Amino acid sequence: MAIVDNCWTEEQAQGLFDSLKLSGSVPNWKPEHLKRLHDWCAAHGKDQRTIECQFEFIAFDLCNDHQAVGMALKLAHTRQEAQRAVEPYVQLLREDQEWFRKPYRRHT
Repeated sequence: MAIVDNCWTEEQAQGLFDSLKLSGSVPNWKPEHLKRLHDWCAAHGKDQRTIECQFEFIAFDLCNDHQAVGMALKLAHTRQEAQRAVEPYVQLLREDQEWFRKPYRRHT
């Protein structure tokens, strides 16, 4: 598995997996991140709907574009610490569907 191949422990990989909530379908991510996933998978000849491909993309992303989060993950000793370490990244990926529920307030 790509996550363990990146020298992350089983606890770190499991904390990341738990936080991502991958289900083997297209993830509930923002459109720009889904496009990056699609492009990465297409370039590597992989199916973006598989958990393995999504994990490989995440590993690539954490080792290249989001190195600070990747390093924080490597410093985690427990599953819970790993979940806290990747929370900013997971929030960045997720589709925020709350925007339409919040009332617009005009600043005067």
